[in-house]
Amino acid sequence: MNPYRILSSCTIEFKGQSPVTEMIESADFTIDVKRPQPGWLDAETREKIVGYHALIAGGESLNAATMDRADDILIIARNGVGYDKVDLDYCTERGIIVTNTPGAMADAVADQAFALLLGLSRQLVLGDARVKKGDSYDIPIGEDLTAMTLGLFGCGHIGAEVIHRALGFKMRVLVHDPWVDGEKIRALGAEPVDRETLLAQSDAITLHVPLTEANLEMVNGEFLGQMKKGSYLINTARGGLVDEAALIAALKDEHLAGAGLDCQATEPPQGQSLELVRLDSVLALPHSGSKTLAARKRMAIVAAEGIIARLQGKMPNHVVNKTVLEKLGLAG
Repeated sequence: MNPYRILSSCTIEFKGQSPVTEMIESADFTIDVKRPQPGWLDAETREKIVGYHALIAGGESLNAATMDRADDILIIARNGVGYDKVDLDYCTERGIIVTNTPGAMADAVADQAFALLLGLSRQLVLGDARVKKGDSYDIPIGEDLTAMTLGLFGCGHIGAEVIHRALGFKMRVLVHDPWVDGEKIRALGAEPVDRETLLAQSDAITLHVPLTEANLEMVNGEFLGQMKKGSYLINTARGGLVDEAALIAALKDEHLAGAGLDCQATEPPQGQSLELVRLDSVLALPHSGSKTLAARKRMAIVAAEGIIARLQGKMPNHVVNKTVLEKLGLAG
C-alpha cells in the first residue's frame, strides 16, 4: 500500500456509493473522511490534518496558524470554486499546490440564482405563508422575467450557465466582466457593457466573481445607489462581496425591492448579517447553491482527480497558485 494518506472534510458518499473512494483506492492510496463540527473551527482543523499528504477541503481556514503542524501536505483540493479561506501565498511558499473545481457546480448554482430571483419577484415565500396561515389570499403584484433585464457581474462557468437559463426565460442579459472577451459574451447571447450601464439598466443583478482583497465589499453604497430603483440583488458567490450595512439601508429605504442571498459575510449569520437576513425583503439560504447530488459528486471527483495526479508526480488540473508549479518542476 502506498504511504500517501488523504483526508476529506467533505462528504464523498452519495446514495451509498463513493466513486472518490474507489478512485483513491484504485490508485493505491488511502482516504479518511472527518466531517467538521459546526463552524469549521480552526482548532479542530489544526488537529485533524496532521499526518495527511492531501486534503479535500471544504470551508475550513487553511493558513499558517492551522497548518503549522501539517508537515506532510502536498496538495489542497478545494471542493468548490472559491478559495478565499486558503492562504495561497503561504501554500506557495511551502510548495503546496491548491486546486479548485470550476464548472463542476455551475448548473446547480445557476439554478439557485434563478430560484432566488423567482422567489423574490413572484413573492413565493410570502404567498406560501399567507396560504398556510389562512391570511389574505393575495400577494403584491410581481413581474414576468421576460419583461426584466438581468445583469451579471462576472461571467465564468457559473455566469455562462446563468445566461443560458436567462435566455430560456427570454430575458435581456447584460454582462460586465473586464476579464472576458466581449465576443465570447456575445456568443453566449448576452451584451457586454460597462459597470455603469449594468447598474443603471438591470432589473436584477447577480454576482459571479471570486472574493479577493480588491473586491471586498464592492457592492457598497455607491454601487447600490447606481442600481435601478426597485431592482433586485442576487448573490450566490461570497458574502464578503457585499457591504451589508449599505445593503440594509438600500432595502429599508426601498431603493431595492429585494435581495436573494445564498451567502452572508458571517456564516451562520450573526450580528449585522443576521439583521440583514431577517428583513422581509430578503430571501436567504445557507450557502447551499452547490448542494445537489449531481454537483457534489462532480466536485468531489474533480478534487480527487487533482490529488491523484499530484501524488503520482503529475500536474493537476485547475491549479490556483500556478507560480508553485515551476518551484515543483511541474510547469508545462
